[in-house]
Amino acid sequence: MRTPTQSSPLVSQSTDSDPSHLPLEVRRHPLVGHVEKQLVWRCGLKGSPDHPQPLIIGISGGADSVALLLACSVIASRQSCVALITPIAVHVHHHLRDSADDDATWVADLCLRLGVVCHVEHVQPGEMPGNVAANARKLRYEAMANVAKREQANFIAVAHHGDDQLETMIMALGRGTGLEGFSGMPWTRPMEGHESIHLVRPLLDSRHHECESLCRAGGIVWREDPGNLDPSSARARVRHEIAPVMERLWPDAARRVTATGDLVAAAGIALEKMLGDIFGEVSQRSWVRGELKGLAPAIISAGLRRAALDCAPQVADEIGQKHLGQAAEAIADEEVRPRSFDWPGGIVLCVTSRQVEMKPGG
Repeated sequence: MRTPTQSSPLVSQSTDSDPSHLPLEVRRHPLVGHVEKQLVWRCGLKGSPDHPQPLIIGISGGADSVALLLACSVIASRQSCVALITPIAVHVHHHLRDSADDDATWVADLCLRLGVVCHVEHVQPGEMPGNVAANARKLRYEAMANVAKREQANFIAVAHHGDDQLETMIMALGRGTGLEGFSGMPWTRPMEGHESIHLVRPLLDSRHHECESLCRAGGIVWREDPGNLDPSSARARVRHEIAPVMERLWPDAARRVTATGDLVAAAGIALEKMLGDIFGEVSQRSWVRGELKGLAPAIISAGLRRAALDCAPQVADEIGQKHLGQAAEAIADEEVRPRSFDWPGGIVLCVTSRQVEMKPGG
């Protein structure tokens, strides 16, 4: 057994381990073809036989990321594939639970069997101030982006799927988010601080049970994250208590919400253009009241929320319709007396007879 090392490859490409030796059921699994189609469609990952494009794959050891790695390994082994790629695995060791060392070693061993280069990157979110889960997510993406930069890869593939998307959109609906939240996770997005590197989610309209099916076809018993069962987690409760009810009422809802998310994202782009035309730059803090009065209340609310989140991004879940609706009504009514509204984050919205002004918190 090997001990994972700090930010260094654990496995070199091996001629002894070849994905083409995987069971035929794995190589012909429908998920493999679907992943290839998404990589070509969303990323243009075509490559060439002599120069396949490196693709970073985030792998935790769970069924979803293992299935993504299996699919990409099969794609890379096929001469006839359109997506000519070289998969490079990245496992991020967060040092947050006792089983983390075993998870890293298990992933490294799997990559050795598949002949895939594996990097284990060590981060310490537990030693940072603030929310541990948020810190872990930030450090995880930074670690993968750093490996992508070293490997000259333009894309990082992660294993978020339709079930994750359904949970995300249910939580966004409960929080009362704007279109930017209700659109769910995008298929691709640039990595923060690494504009030439993009995150891609080729499983976004696939299902968790399909990932498990591919793993079982390969005879792989994946690792389980105990955090997924934590009853104190909002996502875990949505996953185990709410999403199953939706699936019973509307079978395969988790796959269809991705299409809804795509449509909402397109609507969000159109709305953002409209808001820019009406409210100006996102940093603008004052407007002529007369120019806003005739607008639909929803448009006024969206424009104010856009500016408020630029003032205080951390209050996205706290600024709801209670705040926005009252302000929109005040802007649209015939009152001329000055009024002010105190919002989360110390934001104050002032409405006078002629002006609407947003004052950021101190």
